[in-house]
Formats: sequence, structure tokens, C-alpha cells
Amino acid sequence: MTKEPPIVVPSAEGGAGTGTVSRALALLTLLADAGGTVSVKHVGDVMQVPPSTAHRMLQLLRKEGFVDAVAGGQYGIGPQFYRVAARVMAGKSPVAMAQPVIEAIAEAFNETVLFGLYLPTEGAMSFAARADGQQKLKYQIDMHTPLSVVWGASGKSVLAFLPPEEASRILAAEGPSPVTGAMPPDAARLAVELEQVRVRGWAMSESEKLPDARGIAAPVFGPTGVIGCICLTSPKARMPHSSTDAIGVEVSKRAKALSHDLGADFK
Repeated sequence: MTKEPPIVVPSAEGGAGTGTVSRALALLTLLADAGGTVSVKHVGDVMQVPPSTAHRMLQLLRKEGFVDAVAGGQYGIGPQFYRVAARVMAGKSPVAMAQPVIEAIAEAFNETVLFGLYLPTEGAMSFAARADGQQKLKYQIDMHTPLSVVWGASGKSVLAFLPPEEASRILAAEGPSPVTGAMPPDAARLAVELEQVRVRGWAMSESEKLPDARGIAAPVFGPTGVIGCICLTSPKARMPHSSTDAIGVEVSKRAKALSHDLGADFK
């Protein structure tokens, strides 16, 4: 019998790995990203291995409880996989994972950076973590307090990625701006602004939540959709070290990396 050649499979970093451990990790990643069950053929096609090899790997992981076999020759995530994932996530909250990210942005731009969480039952958001630069002038920002998602870059970066019916319901119940007292924009004008946020990946606002302040924010996602945002805020009169576009791109990049770590799927 000829010996099977080593199998090369994609790694989490986009490179390649060989051997049992790399193949098992690649298979677990495939199952986690599938959003349902998979067939032996699908596993073989994605991992570029013969069906016999795909079947053998599935059976090995099934024996350990990480894979579960269901009717019709399909395979899905097993109870042990769920247990391990739940224990990992229980010990690492989104706020804890966001803290070093916002600290790095605050250090890079020497401004205040916030991590906000979306509150679905209230149709609002709340700032849950903060990191400050070395600037002397800092804003008094309400932490752990429900805030509008209609006003400000932080809110709009979340609102832009909510289901349309949820966004419409929130807008219909919104009151005047907390800064200017202006009434909320009409749905058509807001829809144009939110589409711009979706296209470029970040939002910018001036004096909508804080007087004379500029906000630049990008959404943060979890496995089921948007869960919050990262927002850099600074006085309008104080020019940041880089242009607003450059800051927006950087904040968006960091938010996307955090989203990946939180289990978001950008396919």
C-alpha cells in the first residue's frame, strides 16, 4: 500500500500547514464557519483532500466529541466543541477584548477612544470601555448609560448595520438632538448617510452628541451581526495627527480585526 502524501491545508493566517494538528484545526474552522452541517464531499473539496481522508478526519474528531454526525451523511459541530467554545468566551468578554484595541488607537492618535455596545432591547448603545491619549482637554463622557444610535458617529456606525425594520423603529421613536435640539433627519436623508457608512466602513459626525466634538467610528460585529463600535472623539478645533480619512480607515481596520476575534464572518 502506498503511503498517503502529506496534506497541505489553509491556516488561520492564510498560509499553509501540514500534519494532523493543522488538518484538525482547519476542519474545526471549516465547521465553525459553515453555519450548518457539511458533507464529506464538501470537506474534501474545501480542504483539497480525498474523500477517504476527509471521512477519516471527521471520524477522529467525532470520537473526541468535537464533531457530530447527523442524518443524511452530514456532519456538524459536536457537544465538546460547544463546551470548549463556551468556556473560552465566558472568560473573555467583548469589553475585555476591546480594551487593548482602543488603547492602541488612543496611543496612535493621542485622543480619546471608546468601545460602545449595542443594547438591542432598548434600541440604544452604551459606552463600556475608554482609553485616553495624553491631551489635557478631555470630554466628560457618560459611561454605561443608554445613548441614541441616531445621533453621532458612534450611533450611526451601529444603526447602519441593523436590520432595516429595526432601524426604522428606532428612528420613529427618536427625539431631538441632545446637543442642538434639532429634530431627527427624515428617513430618506438618513438612509443616504447610512449607505455611505456601509460603503466606506466608518462614520463621522460633528457636534451631534458632544458640543464642538468630532467623532469617527466603525462598527464591531459578532457572529450574529453588529454588536457595537469603536469611536475616536476629539475637539473639532484640535486637528488630529492624521486626516479624518486616515483615522477612519485605521479605526475601521482595528474594528474589523476585533470583529474577527469575536467570531464575525465577513464572507
